[in-house]
Amino acid sequence: CHIKNHQLGEYFWGWKGRIVFRGDNVRDEYGHFAVFGEQGTSSSHLMATRFVDAIARCDGEGADATGAYTQCDLGDDCPTTWITLPKNRWPKEWFDIYTDEKDPPVVILKRNLYGHPRAGYYWEKHCAAAVKKCGFEKVIGWECLWQHKKNKLFLSIYVDDFKLAGKREHLAKTWEALGKYLDLDPPKKLENNIYLGVKQVKCQVQEQMIERKRALFHTVTQTKPDNRT
Repeated sequence: CHIKNHQLGEYFWGWKGRIVFRGDNVRDEYGHFAVFGEQGTSSSHLMATRFVDAIARCDGEGADATGAYTQCDLGDDCPTTWITLPKNRWPKEWFDIYTDEKDPPVVILKRNLYGHPRAGYYWEKHCAAAVKKCGFEKVIGWECLWQHKKNKLFLSIYVDDFKLAGKREHLAKTWEALGKYLDLDPPKKLENNIYLGVKQVKCQVQEQMIERKRALFHTVTQTKPDNRT
């Protein structure tokens, strides 16, 4: 367990806990430390999230993926992984069968748990497949950034944090589409929301800066500027 957003004021604190895989003590059948081809999730570029902030001048929202990694199973290409369960997770019948604490039962891990060397890879693969089904395409060179050309939206993803910005009228239906394939918390407006540990607040900016942001958006989306500010 830990306090989420501990770096911010106490108002934003919240206890968060999760069941994890003990990735620091994984051994093979000979008792040696097991070696995996480790692959994690793609990094989230700071400039990508700043770019989405600029697009959010149209409108933007953020949401968390509930449980993230645990929304999918380990892949078929994952080496068979045996684990011991903490006693508070044992089925009742185990307590009468397994009485020797030095010889606990083991089971095959199926669910994609935090801490497994390949957990990040399988979550990203699952997440990318879901996002593509909703009409998004990856922005070349920005591995965390996705574009929906038809709906004029950009989506930034950092593990379980989603930030969506663009045409206001397409936000709700796009969140709904994503929710068919991913378990997401209800989206929140970006103002006063927290993304990558940073609280976002509204501030006064010069009109010239707004125009530059609008021009950037229309350049990337290859559309003509309208009269919206």
